[in-house]
Amino acid sequence: MDKPPLPPRTRHLLKIFLVFTVYFISAKLGLKLAFVNASATAVWPPTGIALAAFLILGRAAWPPVFLGAFLVNLTTAGTLWTSLGIALGNSLEGAVGAYLVGRFANGLDAFEKPRDIFKFVVLAGFLATLVSPTLGVVSLCLGGFADWKSYGEVWSTWWLGDMTGALLVTPFLLIWMRHPKVNGRQVPEILASLLVIGLVGQAVFGGWFLPPGVNYPLAFLGTPLLLWVAFRYGPRETALGGLLLSAVALRNTLGHGGPFGGLAPNQALLILQSFAAVTTISSLALAAAISERKLAETNLIKVRRAEEELRDQSDLMKSIIDNMGEGLLVCDGQGKAILANPAAKAILGGQIGDPLPGSSNL
Repeated sequence: MDKPPLPPRTRHLLKIFLVFTVYFISAKLGLKLAFVNASATAVWPPTGIALAAFLILGRAAWPPVFLGAFLVNLTTAGTLWTSLGIALGNSLEGAVGAYLVGRFANGLDAFEKPRDIFKFVVLAGFLATLVSPTLGVVSLCLGGFADWKSYGEVWSTWWLGDMTGALLVTPFLLIWMRHPKVNGRQVPEILASLLVIGLVGQAVFGGWFLPPGVNYPLAFLGTPLLLWVAFRYGPRETALGGLLLSAVALRNTLGHGGPFGGLAPNQALLILQSFAAVTTISSLALAAAISERKLAETNLIKVRRAEEELRDQSDLMKSIIDNMGEGLLVCDGQGKAILANPAAKAILGGQIGDPLPGSSNL
């Protein structure tokens, strides 16, 4: 016996709770990688979660995002007032980004077309993410938890963390929400592709097959795999592959492995996150372009088939009319004949007026 569906209000509350929980946990994990300030990190998935939540839930995303950001900062570093300032910046950032994407970049379908993806990058990745670091770092400086002399360093780390969070996490959440069903026949192949991406990422960023202590600049080796996934499958699998490659690279970079492992921790994370965001967004744009072309080709085939069916029906109708034993005569509003079959012509002795262009047997 099937269970009755949950009431709409209950489902809504569960979504709110899920946003709060995921935001809070990801924020706590992100702040473990804060090296320049306890409240500023180069790895900040909550921005992507907040942006996706505002795009999906609208104004209902305000409470869980604001409360999650407030509690995270209050339990990490800062006072009531600094935590409120940071929470306001984090939630306002998500709301501004969602408004800009919804207004100018096709909203929830921002990753269906390349031009919308690039609009998303500019609006949500570069512009909207200016809000949170500005309000947040000012709150920290006013509260005595950051020095005004280090404002630029803390602000740039905060901004780049928010930007990469929006560019890596939001596409994954939105695309999989819009297109959750996977072709069962492709599942083994997709899993194999993801396994290869993970292994190559581990080889590149984990230092496999390289002498100990040697870190060659091989980060680009993961890019062709993402491009192949984009060509073979589409934006959904590309977003997942980009997130997987980023996670593998992050794990190994924190262990001082790979091309960026020899740098200072914060610098390494900034470069790594920027590299991951550029690679993933470029692959997503390619995937969207290919999907758009495939859709156009499919629609063109449908149009051609419809034209062929219409032509066949027209030929069939012409054959039926021409072979009728009874005369068929069609006139316009002025009484001028515009169509006549052979039987009608025989009855009228061929005097049916001037034929119209394209008319049959006139």
